[in-house]
Amino acid sequence: MRKWISVAMCALLPALLHAQAPKAETPTAAPAAATGPMSIEDFVKLPSYTRMSVSPSGKYLAVKMPYEETTIVAVIDRTTSQRTAAIHASGENVIDEFWWVNDTRLVASVAEKFGGVDKPKPNGELYAINADGTGSIQLFGYRAAGSKTGSRVKSGGEQRYASAFVIDTIPGNDKQILVQTFDWRNSDKAPPSAEILDVYTGKTRRVAIGPKAQSSFVADHKGEVRLATAPNEDLDAVVYQRSGEGAEWQVFNDPKTSGLIIAPLMFARDNQHFYATITRKGKADALYRIDLANGKKELLYEGGADPGALLRTPDRQDAYGVITQDGKIGIHVFDSKSQWGRLALSVQKAFPDQVAIFGAFANDGRFGTVHVFSDRNPGDFYLFDTEKKNADYLGSVAKWIDPEQMAAMQPIRFKARDGLEINGYLTLPPGSSGKNLPLIVNPHGGPHGPRDDWGYNWETQLLASRGYAVMQVNFRGSGGYGSDFQRAGYKQWGRAMQDDLTDATNWAVKEGYADPTRLCIYGASYGGYAALEGVVREPDLYRCAVGYVGVYDLPRMYKDGDIPRSLYGKTFLEQVLGRDTGEMRARSPAWNVDKIKAALMIVVGGRDERVPPSQGEALRDALDKRKYSYEWLYKDKEGHGFYTTANKLELYTKMLAFFDAHIGAKAK
Repeated sequence: MRKWISVAMCALLPALLHAQAPKAETPTAAPAAATGPMSIEDFVKLPSYTRMSVSPSGKYLAVKMPYEETTIVAVIDRTTSQRTAAIHASGENVIDEFWWVNDTRLVASVAEKFGGVDKPKPNGELYAINADGTGSIQLFGYRAAGSKTGSRVKSGGEQRYASAFVIDTIPGNDKQILVQTFDWRNSDKAPPSAEILDVYTGKTRRVAIGPKAQSSFVADHKGEVRLATAPNEDLDAVVYQRSGEGAEWQVFNDPKTSGLIIAPLMFARDNQHFYATITRKGKADALYRIDLANGKKELLYEGGADPGALLRTPDRQDAYGVITQDGKIGIHVFDSKSQWGRLALSVQKAFPDQVAIFGAFANDGRFGTVHVFSDRNPGDFYLFDTEKKNADYLGSVAKWIDPEQMAAMQPIRFKARDGLEINGYLTLPPGSSGKNLPLIVNPHGGPHGPRDDWGYNWETQLLASRGYAVMQVNFRGSGGYGSDFQRAGYKQWGRAMQDDLTDATNWAVKEGYADPTRLCIYGASYGGYAALEGVVREPDLYRCAVGYVGVYDLPRMYKDGDIPRSLYGKTFLEQVLGRDTGEMRARSPAWNVDKIKAALMIVVGGRDERVPPSQGEALRDALDKRKYSYEWLYKDKEGHGFYTTANKLELYTKMLAFFDAHIGAKAK
């Protein structure tokens, strides 16, 4: 049951809203569910809400939620609890992000969905609406001047064959925002622009041109674009600075001369210092505050994993802390004098074994949203009153999920065969002994940049609810553990990256969690590659493998799909895969099916742009040539991962039956 909570600044009465995960660091199983496992549909269906944000006066609440097969941002009047406005996306689009520019004006960006595995990609279109439902307009995009729009709001901005991405709102300016624009008529070698965008008319004014191609900008709190980053030929970020509009860009940090890779995040309140992460040799990134005048660096946080998002003050002009991602997610307050930091820690204590993070605040700092989640709780939203020190329950991401029936997700750590420390997570089925279990190794996609982290994962929970232990491994090459750790995976597809997964599997067996005769490997995208390469490299280790929208023929990466269409994508492929066709074939499952002994299930989306169906078809043709049996699931209208609830329900019904037949109750 979810109620309002009372939070005292000095002495807190902890409020347990749900049963929590065990505190033991050694992986343990959650208690057994009293009524049996939840249905597959309960796990795969879309959430009720994904984000909530209060308006600057606190009068309105903006809520992002699924609607049919797309998303909307709805505006709720808090005094009447009535919906007063909404921005809809349609077709292949979804609402991506949204911003309150003033108390009655909301701006939203639109993204194109590629499938259930990939995060939707922003398409550069921006829309706006008043809180009372009037004044709807497409602010930016090629459809802005009268052609059919991708949403249900009116067109009206300037039609431009360009994309715009919000840099930030401007403090004290309730009519304009800063955007970064890319002109489609330019080549991908042309630098982008920073522009001031009027959120009522859609008119823009250019205030900066990036120093190089693929630049990104950081503005100070006066709306001046002062910092920019752009990748060099090694794809490392060079940082540039300038004094203000009209001034020339100067190099602030070049990794080739400094040995440091700096990623600026935001300016501090004084507009002289800025927050940034800095890579360190052999370590995770650390958070610093840097003086722009002299380059002096003040260490604010370092841990075993890269820091997450900054925790910003209610007026968004400074930061008091940062989200930490070392094992379980938490918060670190680096400004001990900040009242907001002390309040954030107090609210966190009210939700033991969960994470409570402040979102947007009203301008006066009284009301703010709080997002609470854990490995077993998909997430709840509260409206916090800083005067009364209580929080009213607003809604849940998936209220039908009972955290008491979910499994605990425990951090794990082990040494790979070459001594490199590898982190990951192990989820044990509720009610089990935690020993000698059927194990599904679940490598993540990406693979360079993404990582597995602690939190509610519906897919992992579904598998655990059916009696399977699930292991997620942040193998070398993953993001989140520093630049050196990520680069350690370059040109190691099917080599050391795969060895890390093998070592993780053997670790789980040695520790007694996994039955060595009931092991399966399953993943999507790169994870699909790793699943199939796993049964190629270790034919006697795994009894089955599932490849979901996976890569199976590495040379095809250079000619099929959306990655090689850009200069950045081609450079990235050369960096992480190399150019030797013969060597890539030696690491491609489709070219080595003769080594496979495991049972196989292959899942393909016919409209997949990231990993086109030609990849799955290459594997299918090779298996057919060998006359090797496999299960095949192809959906011609799905992309990079299944998106519709009906197709996901079919997929996971068949996948669970596949696991059951080979490592589950029906396995021989």
